[in-house]
Amino acid sequence: MSTEPADAAEPGTAAAAEQAPAPPTSVPNPFAPPAPFVPAPPSAAGNPFAPPVFGATGPDLVESGAEPARRRRRFGAGALFLTAVLAGPVIGAAVGYAIQSSRPPTPLPALTAPKPTYPAERVDAAALAAAGPPPLNIDGDLRRLLIDRPAGSTDRTDGDGDGWLSAADRAETFGDSEDMFVEMLGNGFRRAATVRWKSGDDTYRVMLVQYVPESVVKAITGMVPSGTSDMDVSKFPGNDESVLLVAKQPYTYARSTETYYYGEAIARKGTVLMTVQVYAKNPVDRAQLEDIAKRQWERLA
Repeated sequence: MSTEPADAAEPGTAAAAEQAPAPPTSVPNPFAPPAPFVPAPPSAAGNPFAPPVFGATGPDLVESGAEPARRRRRFGAGALFLTAVLAGPVIGAAVGYAIQSSRPPTPLPALTAPKPTYPAERVDAAALAAAGPPPLNIDGDLRRLLIDRPAGSTDRTDGDGDGWLSAADRAETFGDSEDMFVEMLGNGFRRAATVRWKSGDDTYRVMLVQYVPESVVKAITGMVPSGTSDMDVSKFPGNDESVLLVAKQPYTYARSTETYYYGEAIARKGTVLMTVQVYAKNPVDRAQLEDIAKRQWERLA
């Protein structure tokens, strides 16, 4: 008969294995063989073409059966700037509207206008004309102020034949007609009247050109030739502000080989510029030119 207890387990049995104390796990075994090297799976963040890894654990992977986590959307600088640009006017308009709505309304002044009044008595026409601005120095039909052509002369009417000259007709009497046309309009050309005749081999033209009051002095200054070295310059009797020019040498007609001698008398009366021109085959008769200019000036005075 054995003296050992009945529940004692024999060595090597399962009960003995259960009763045997477990080896300590806190102290590493220096004689244990090293664990085999297993390379880490490639990261999906570093390689966009890497295949998905199953069974690995990490903060970016979800557990089996759990709701997948969503990444937070980050806004860049461009989106923030665009948001500020769009929100700025809206916020400014809201603030401005709030400020204006908080102010008390300001009433507008009443619309007032003077009532028309009528004179109780009939107006004197002479007194009204005297109170108004003075008229032009010379007004009316300029053709009536021109001298008559001499008897026995041949009429050489300019323009349309009615005695009036337009700016274009006046410009055609010069060689550089295009430049003269622009200059006359710039100088305030208003109207012109002329009479022209031929006596023997000489042709005369008397012209009255009226300008606006603001430009008459400039227009008259432009009519005087800048170079007079080849001309005899004087004044005709009875007008100290006149200019009388007689060429010393002959000129040549435009687009022609025919020559002529030239003479001209210039004077001003108010807003009207008076010119007397002569185109002669021989040297100009100064006395005859002075006589025509004097008679025309007396008609203006």
